[in-house]
Amino acid sequence: MALDDADTVYCHIQMPLLQGKELLQLVAELRRSGNHPNLEGVFADIQYELTNSIDFVENPPASGDWFPTRH
Repeated sequence: MALDDADTVYCHIQMPLLQGKELLQLVAELRRSGNHPNLEGVFADIQYELTNSIDFVENPPASGDWFPTRH
């Protein structure tokens, strides 16, 4: 699906670190189950974003450093 498709939805969610870790675990379990093959790409994206965000909070960059994104 192209990023400019009219039917594309976006979701930006903020949560405390512990909830982020719990959500990451849940998404990993959903992926492992294989019960939602149409969401595999979405689950992979969620895991990537959560992992990077958690790492950023737990290991903040030094002043002046930048945080690369996949986008």
